[in-house]
Amino acid sequence: MRILVNLLLDTLPMLGNVLLLCFFVFFIFGIIGVQLWAGLLRNRCYPEENFTIPSGMTLPAPYYRPEEDDERPFICSLASDNGIMSCSDVPARREGGRICCLDKEDALHRQSLGLSPEPLSNGSGAGEALGLCINWNQYYTRCHTGSTNPHKGAINFDNIVYAWIVIFQVITLEGWVEIMYYVMDAHSFYNFIYFILLIIIGSFFMINLCLVVIATQFSETKQREHQLMQEQRAQCLSSSTLASMAEPGDCYEELFQLVCHVLRKAKRRSAALYYTLRGKPAPASVGRAPKCPHHGKQNHDSQAQANSISLTVQSPEECPICLKEGSRSAGQENGEENEEDAVKETDKEENHLEGKKNEERRRRRTCFGRCRDLWKDMRRKLWGIVESKYFSRGIMIAILINTISMGIEHHNQPEELTNVLEICNIVFTSMFTLEMILKLTAFGFFEYLRNPYNIFDGIIVIISVCEIIGQADGGLSVLRTFRLLRVIKLVRFMPALRRQLVVLMKTMDNVATFCMLLMLFIFIFSILGMHIFGCKFSLKTEAGDTVPDRKNFDSLLWAIVTVFQILTQEDWNMVLYNGMASTSPCAALYFVALMTFGNYVLFNLLVAILVEGFQAEGDANRSYSDDDRSSCNFDESDKQKDSLHLSALRFRSRVFVCTFVSSDLCLLQSLCFRIQKMLEAYRPDWCETREDWSIFLFSPQNKFRQMCQSIIAHKLFDYVVLAFIFSNCITVALERPKILQGSLERVFLTISNYIFTAIFVGEMTLKVVSMGLYMGEQAYLRSSWNVLDGFLVFVSLIDIVVSMAGGAKILGVLRVLRLLRTLRPLRVISRAPGLKLVVETLITSLKPIGNIVLICCAFFIIFGILGVQLFKGKFFYCLGPDVKNITNKSDCLDKKYKWVHHKYNFDNLGQALMSLFVLASKDGWVNIMYHGLDAVGVDQQPITNNNPWMLLYFISFLLIVSFFVLNMFVGVVVENFHKCRQHQEVEEAKRREEKRQRRMEKKRRKAQKLPYYASYGNMRLMIHTLCTNHYLDLIITFIICINVITMSLEHYNQPHSLDLALKYCNYFFTSTFVLESILKLIAFGFRRFFKDRWNQLDLAIVLLSVMGITLEEIEISAALPINPTIIRIMRVLRIARVLKLLKMATGMRALLDTVVQALPQVGNLGLLFMLLFFIYAALGVELFGELVCNEDYPCEGMSRHATFENFGMAFLTLFQVSTGDNWNGIMKDTLRECPPSHDSGVDYGCNPSLQFISPMYFVSFVLTAQFVLINVVVAVLMKHLDDSNKEAQEEAEMDAEIELELAQGTLCCMGAPSCGGLGVDKGLLTVGSGLGAAQWLDSVSLLIKDTIDGEMLMIDNLSGSVFHHYSSPPVCKDCKGHPQEVPR
Repeated sequence: MRILVNLLLDTLPMLGNVLLLCFFVFFIFGIIGVQLWAGLLRNRCYPEENFTIPSGMTLPAPYYRPEEDDERPFICSLASDNGIMSCSDVPARREGGRICCLDKEDALHRQSLGLSPEPLSNGSGAGEALGLCINWNQYYTRCHTGSTNPHKGAINFDNIVYAWIVIFQVITLEGWVEIMYYVMDAHSFYNFIYFILLIIIGSFFMINLCLVVIATQFSETKQREHQLMQEQRAQCLSSSTLASMAEPGDCYEELFQLVCHVLRKAKRRSAALYYTLRGKPAPASVGRAPKCPHHGKQNHDSQAQANSISLTVQSPEECPICLKEGSRSAGQENGEENEEDAVKETDKEENHLEGKKNEERRRRRTCFGRCRDLWKDMRRKLWGIVESKYFSRGIMIAILINTISMGIEHHNQPEELTNVLEICNIVFTSMFTLEMILKLTAFGFFEYLRNPYNIFDGIIVIISVCEIIGQADGGLSVLRTFRLLRVIKLVRFMPALRRQLVVLMKTMDNVATFCMLLMLFIFIFSILGMHIFGCKFSLKTEAGDTVPDRKNFDSLLWAIVTVFQILTQEDWNMVLYNGMASTSPCAALYFVALMTFGNYVLFNLLVAILVEGFQAEGDANRSYSDDDRSSCNFDESDKQKDSLHLSALRFRSRVFVCTFVSSDLCLLQSLCFRIQKMLEAYRPDWCETREDWSIFLFSPQNKFRQMCQSIIAHKLFDYVVLAFIFSNCITVALERPKILQGSLERVFLTISNYIFTAIFVGEMTLKVVSMGLYMGEQAYLRSSWNVLDGFLVFVSLIDIVVSMAGGAKILGVLRVLRLLRTLRPLRVISRAPGLKLVVETLITSLKPIGNIVLICCAFFIIFGILGVQLFKGKFFYCLGPDVKNITNKSDCLDKKYKWVHHKYNFDNLGQALMSLFVLASKDGWVNIMYHGLDAVGVDQQPITNNNPWMLLYFISFLLIVSFFVLNMFVGVVVENFHKCRQHQEVEEAKRREEKRQRRMEKKRRKAQKLPYYASYGNMRLMIHTLCTNHYLDLIITFIICINVITMSLEHYNQPHSLDLALKYCNYFFTSTFVLESILKLIAFGFRRFFKDRWNQLDLAIVLLSVMGITLEEIEISAALPINPTIIRIMRVLRIARVLKLLKMATGMRALLDTVVQALPQVGNLGLLFMLLFFIYAALGVELFGELVCNEDYPCEGMSRHATFENFGMAFLTLFQVSTGDNWNGIMKDTLRECPPSHDSGVDYGCNPSLQFISPMYFVSFVLTAQFVLINVVVAVLMKHLDDSNKEAQEEAEMDAEIELELAQGTLCCMGAPSCGGLGVDKGLLTVGSGLGAAQWLDSVSLLIKDTIDGEMLMIDNLSGSVFHHYSSPPVCKDCKGHPQEVPR
């Protein structure tokens, strides 16, 4: 706990900088949002102003509302804006599933005839059939600014505070798409740029910077605290047998040691008491067990304990040599006691053995002695059986078959299958019980317990046996779930996985502490939430009743669930809207605090723990022999150690090799080799003579081959091919299913496909002719990238042949080939070096990532099978208008309603895994949880919150898998990234050292140089002093802060007086910045002024401000016609003033430098992202381009904005999926089931094949985008933050070194007489009669202030040791009174 709390305190300074950066982003984006979209989300479609309604009729609503509650309104675009939606897009009114076809004139005519104007409202069947109702929606034609904002007024850009709430919601990636669509509807389609920029800067960079800062600090803090604890342990070292300077093992090992110690003590005392009571003197070593003479004390190594197949040779019964000598060995005091004794200490003394010799001979002749010999022989044989490879493989196969038998259980399974599965369970339980008995017999009780894996196995066996016994009595069905833990037993047979689990186990102490912190945090916020929002969240049902919302704070249980839900970021925005509507807008502070501290600090702490665990286990990929050597528990001082050690190692390595090395691979290689040898006998002679010929046709001297080689070697060749690939990408992007056959577009795309295929075939031919196809080192197929190219060319050729041979007949094949054609952009990778490096890094990460995926799979299968047992057949519900009185399936069908199941259910293992993946991605998990809580039974109608205990299932899955196991992805990717960069470390260190030397020399020269302002006149020197004064920067910073606040005061419908005040403020600020720029120009001169980037920024801000004021004045005086958009843009560009703050905020600048340094590598990642998006977008258009969303086919995720109709919209939709916002809704829409009478010619609303393709498409995309690529960004940022920290430290050390040299006089200023300088005219140093000494002090303080201005804050954080160098001004002994150069 102390480590974690100290860590949080240590990270506060750096997290403060991240927070400042967040404020910076919030201010910039908030002011832009208010300037552009204030009041726009109030736009609604109203009837025309002169619209009159006949008497007896009323409009359904004053403006058009798609729904009754106006939660998701229809926002239109004003005539002055270019939004997507206008009032002409308002859909026709529908009643009873029919479009209304009457207008108000028809209604008047019906009234004049004495008929009802709207028959449908009276429930007439004829009216419903004909759609006889008035289409009032056609009269909502005027777009006008109304009074309400979306989502109970919570979402708008009317002022800076509401804009911040929106920005925070966008950065959390929950519900951001909806806000973007509102703004696009009201203002312009291109507003998506604002939101995507905000997500990339805010979510992908800033939030990951939080994680990077915490993770970087964690290892330092842990190391420091660890050292402190070691010192304390050294001080408190006692004479106890348990206390030692050795590093403690894991928790289980320490407990085991303690129990052994207590038992040993108890045994000795009881033996002593026994002898005392009998009145006999106790032997010299009462209760001490003999020890194997072939090794020393056990070395308790946690790494060894993690190994399942451990050969811990410790007691005479367990040492193979001792067992062989068992028949000749001296007997012990008590065989049974010796077997169960835990820690064997010293041999019995020789005199004691000799004294008992005769008695033991007598015992040997008895039946008991012979039985003991038989028992030992049997145990020796059992040891061999249990440790053999066949035994291990048999158990592994049994576990696999058992897992499969548990996995095939499903809803509506036949009775025979149920009986077979029960028999299987009894068989497997018997097998595992037998395994446990055999191991207990072979190892002995305590030796069995020494391995934690055995305890795990034993508990599962005991529970399984209890379950079978209990089942016979009809109870204990809950124990069925514990069978599932057998899946985890598989891990012990896979060394790579076991190593990942060791990392998990080693972080468990920190994770347990983290869980306590998390529980405390959730409890505090739950109690606070109950006080603020208790009994305030209500919801109106369709029947008009008011019921509490399911996300509420009415009781402690639901408050905890709601807080946990907010921490998972799922639908937290809905809770925010309810909270703001039911209390006040200030309620947003509660949610922002909860999200910030919970999500961005606490959960990042968990990731930091795992990342540190993986980095500490960085040598985990060392050879297994090292592991084995450490786990053979022999004492180095023992004489006979070497031979036994080697034999044990051979034995263990044999077990390892036989068990884990893929013998199939070796077999395959030897088989291939044999076939190759056999075929060599039949090989023609010309094959040998033409080995270096290309495809046995073109010799190395062949003119055509040489020409091909010269073409490929030309520097333009790759660029030309790249140009063709990019052109082909454009044509692939233009493809979509709705292009009519025979149209000009279809003809163009077909011909272009033929042309590109011909070009790529030509390129492949050139390469094959010049390099050879397969024979030779440089052959075409020897490179995996060429194999990819060749495969894509081959696919394109087959595609052309199939389409020419009559594609209509084999449409399925053609569709598959079309889909494969979308992979062509992958060819870009091999031709872009940076991109290739990133891809190769990711490919090398695949093995460790694969291990994590396997661990995930184990947990998924366990929770999946458990979910099937808990919920199979229970996720059905009745779909109809009134289901209040329906209790089961038969009631539902009697009323002619539909009995349907939820898309995500647990009816079989496949469906369960799909539902669990949605849960793990934390998008849409709340609804699945509600369905689970409401489930009653098979064919029973759900009841709200029927079984709240099911919360345990869902929340434990989220904690274990989503937060813990999936975050291991970050650890693996970061560790692997560092490993991949290790070979570059030497070069980088060399380069850094050279750079440091150059900078050191530069600083030395600068310190010796004559200052540039030495020749200035008095007035200019005064201006220079003013401009370089630290206080001027502080004043300017203060003015900018005031300016930012005044810009933030702008809001919707602001009074005219505020307009005037802000206008005059702008004049004042602009004039201040103009004056500052003029003074600096005078002080530094043009060349030196423009050399500094900050001065360039200042001048740009001044010019923009002056231009903005000029345009505003021209518009007011109406001298020239000026577009209002230009004025608005100029007002938005004033935001650039905020950037001046960066000059002072050095900590923020350090973080920004980290981000900027990381940009080249992140750019390569961005390219890879683009490539991934491109391929999936093209695939999405092919697969889902014809899916429609309308009243007949309602959609949950797809909408008029989120579609796959064309490439651009597909790209934007995939960006939404990659952020995890409602991706499960989009996938649900693609999984649409076809009705039995579906005719594809009528309306393409579904596709049966998508049931299988769609989950693969979305799951692979989400896994790649969310879990792998984003984590590489974290790895890159961590690396560069580390580098920038090192650089800052080096900079500080260099400055300190120069200060020290100046102070000691080894480095002299130019111009000092003793240094051989020319001397400086004293008149230059005295500006006035009283300014001499003051001027000197000013210049020295100026030097100190300005040299450390850029790094001071960061240096204080990183390198406090050099602070004393800054605290006193440097004095050159022989140069008193000399002003030094101020570096700019």
